[in-house]
Amino acid sequence: MSFEINWHRDFFGISWAHEKDKLVISTVFEDKKIALEIAKEIEQWSDKFTRLTIIEKDEDEFAICCYQDPQISKSSKNIGLFRTGMRQSSGYEQVKPIIEEKSPLLQIAYAADVRDIRTYEEISKLVPLRKCRIISEKNLKKQEYYYEKTANQ
Repeated sequence: MSFEINWHRDFFGISWAHEKDKLVISTVFEDKKIALEIAKEIEQWSDKFTRLTIIEKDEDEFAICCYQDPQISKSSKNIGLFRTGMRQSSGYEQVKPIIEEKSPLLQIAYAADVRDIRTYEEISKLVPLRKCRIISEKNLKKQEYYYEKTANQ
């Protein structure tokens, strides 16, 4: 059994929303088939072993890394979501303290036109993320961030 993660980097970006007093991180895909495939997979994740790591990088950028611990996963696919190069804009600065206070929920979304919010469609149910961390890129050297380091390479 492999403990490697199949990283999906092919989503457009993320959007932030609030639902039921929790922050929701939606990963927005432009390909509906891929969005449906990933939604089916993440909805099977055990909420005890999900991870979200936000990696703050130089030059006001950040990366997002989300996965289920593959040592626990019952799926043979072991998928993870990773996207880098996003700006630490005012939106990120507003949600950062919320993430540090309370673990957010994850959702997969599809957008027919990413520039038009009216074309966004929720694909998956809300998936709880158990362990959430915001780290500096230099922390990737630590063994506890093995999967984040792998995704970031």
